[in-house]
Amino acid sequence: MVTDPAIVSQMQENMLAYFRLFAGLPGITLVDDDAFWLVSTRGEPGNQVLRAQFPADQVEAQIDALFAQVGQYTDQIDWMVFPGCQPADLGARLAARGMVGGPGGIWMAIALPAQPSPLPRSERFRIEQVRSLSMLEEWRQISATGFGSDVQIHADAYARHGFGDTACSLHYIGYLDDQAVTSATLLLAGGIAGLWDVSTPPALRGRGFGSLISQHLLDEAQRHGYHQAWVWSSRMGQRVYQRVGFIAVDVGVREYQWQKRPPGSAP
Repeated sequence: MVTDPAIVSQMQENMLAYFRLFAGLPGITLVDDDAFWLVSTRGEPGNQVLRAQFPADQVEAQIDALFAQVGQYTDQIDWMVFPGCQPADLGARLAARGMVGGPGGIWMAIALPAQPSPLPRSERFRIEQVRSLSMLEEWRQISATGFGSDVQIHADAYARHGFGDTACSLHYIGYLDDQAVTSATLLLAGGIAGLWDVSTPPALRGRGFGSLISQHLLDEAQRHGYHQAWVWSSRMGQRVYQRVGFIAVDVGVREYQWQKRPPGSAP
């Protein structure tokens, strides 16, 4: 378990920075106040509450107000309760409202420099950083194929923030010869490096491309002076990250799911 609350706080800040990349895009509503939440009518990047700082004597009213606001845009949202959220019993209060809680995915972390076992690598394989709109379009296509969903909103967000080495979000494509086979994003924010959008098309999985591009992102993070990295993994992706040294950790985060009740339903 990651016991250093500073690292968990950095992971949360990195996640907030990721979702802030989408602020202002069509279909996105983002509120960053006592609570941080985002709703998307475009599917991606999802509906999330990622931070709350509520006074204990006002928390129930604040929760009601948040759901009233969110309910204007969607009938469901996932609420991530981090250890630093307030009040300390926020998760118990959400559970008391009938919201089902759980770990919310697989949280993985690694200290840099990483020293994993060497990965097999063909001389035909190379990784390039996205540095133009044309390359970003190529990144979008390979990412969409890998995730099996429309990721245009990600390309829209990343295009606004540029492609230089000083940008906080850096994007990469892995090639086998001239064929794009994997893609990923490195987010340098909150004092920690975050791996995001790691994707390989189904027909190309099992050949190590995801692990190779993940290792490259860790090397890039270290080059930029970062000493910790993390990834919010799916179960399918867990093995990919384990191969480069990530370990699954319980960071104390719990995710609760809210569904808007139909009019006239029982409380």
